[in-house]
Amino acid sequence: MSDNPSVKPPVLFWVLAPLFVLWNIIGCSMYVLEMTMTDAAYADAFGPDVAAVRDIFPVWAVSAYALAVWSGLLASILFLLRRRLSVSIFMFSWVSAIIGFIPSFTSATLREAYGPTFWIMPLFVVILGLFEIWYSRRQRAKGILR
Repeated sequence: MSDNPSVKPPVLFWVLAPLFVLWNIIGCSMYVLEMTMTDAAYADAFGPDVAAVRDIFPVWAVSAYALAVWSGLLASILFLLRRRLSVSIFMFSWVSAIIGFIPSFTSATLREAYGPTFWIMPLFVVILGLFEIWYSRRQRAKGILR
């Protein structure tokens, strides 16, 4: 673990870091979109069954969703800037995302409204979050993150 600024990141770092930022910008955009949509617009975008259960999500789950996306964006920007703090914030974001998904997996009403493929996006988010943590930890160990 070196604080040597001459340690050059591999090309893959410069490919993945902007993709991490882009992914997290999309997450923040989806959060803002979902939180500001009218009920009619929400029904048009996600279907009437999903719109009908929109208010079932507890405040703590929506708060976890907000923490997950905004901390994920912060972590990805810090990662792009090669800051080691990004590792801890990626972990915080990942845990927040899992907490935010709890109602989706524990509520039969929500699972029914979302349909049989409801688990695809949560699974993708959890796997990608694990990859961000793993990759950022590797870069920290190599001295890429300062």
